[in-house]
Amino acid sequence: MRTDLVNRPQDGSAGRSALLVASAVNAVAAIYHIIGGTPEVMYPVYSANLPPSSAGVLDILWYQMAALIVGGAVATLVAAFRSDWRWPVAWIIGGHFLVVSGICLFFTFVWFGNPWGLIQWAIFGPVGLIIFWAAACPAERAGAPTL
Repeated sequence: MRTDLVNRPQDGSAGRSALLVASAVNAVAAIYHIIGGTPEVMYPVYSANLPPSSAGVLDILWYQMAALIVGGAVATLVAAFRSDWRWPVAWIIGGHFLVVSGICLFFTFVWFGNPWGLIQWAIFGPVGLIIFWAAACPAERAGAPTL
């Protein structure tokens, strides 16, 4: 049995890799949210003849969510190379993502009676968990590349 595989020291690359995955998922989700989601969700809102105050609030919330996803991509990318950012990013971004996941899961059952009506929970939840897991991973050794 090769003990060097079992007893090798942690070099911090698992946490970095997990944060890079979280950043990539956030980037793809942001692109989909804007390019795919806007026509699917916001165009019907714009044409629904809602009171301007209601349509305006929905517009703000839509782009606020886009900003959260983009901000999550940037923050997790930086945290991948700055281990001192990992716990703050986990609590702020990862925590927010887990709360959003719970909200989406709750309302998908309220509105659709199943978990697949609002699938966003299946993205925000795992990414939030990945961010917390990465923050708990050992940091890189001294001399590892940073930003």
